[in-house]
Amino acid sequence: MNPSLFQPKQFTTPPSLVLVPYFPTTNLLANLQRQALRRHYFLQSTLLWFEKAAVLSGFIGYPHLLTLLPLITDLPDKEIYFLGSAGAIHPRFSKPTALQVSKIYSSSIFKRFSRKSSFPLKVFPAGSFPSVRGVSVDIIQRETPSWLTEQRLEKIDIVEMELFPLRWFLQKPFHALVVLSDRVESSGIRPFNEKQKFQREFERAFNYIIKYINCG
Repeated sequence: MNPSLFQPKQFTTPPSLVLVPYFPTTNLLANLQRQALRRHYFLQSTLLWFEKAAVLSGFIGYPHLLTLLPLITDLPDKEIYFLGSAGAIHPRFSKPTALQVSKIYSSSIFKRFSRKSSFPLKVFPAGSFPSVRGVSVDIIQRETPSWLTEQRLEKIDIVEMELFPLRWFLQKPFHALVVLSDRVESSGIRPFNEKQKFQREFERAFNYIIKYINCG
């Protein structure tokens, strides 16, 4: 294969890499930026260095994320952690809740990425977060009544936009937490109104990941 004409500088980071599409509160991100040993802004995203982990945030969707990741040196050797948001499919979820995704399924264009329709993910110790099965869509508004019926038949619990292509790209399992921001129903998508609870759950999930890395 011929080398690419696009050859930007690569970044050497600690053994663990935490991927966060966005932080729901500016305070959490601002605090991290102040505490970071080093920080760099590139391609509309932020990379923060800490003793045992780096945090990459500010990417929009899987194409942006998969453009950023090759800029991390020794990526195959990194321990990856993901924290994002998701929509609830299973009716038992009625409020913002932090969950861990134990298995991720493909949908829409992602079915062309791999012959496998699903991949397992790593899970944190029992009791830390409820485990769910998720499905990835490439763009919003893929959710239709027939699509929703199909996911429920597969016993899918949540829907999000990055995990399947990320799992396919890395070719290895990783830990993934998501915080529910809405519920997908046959009549439409109903956002959860408990904004502060979403923020608390998000911060709780992030702090758990960092503690897990530091104690490992």
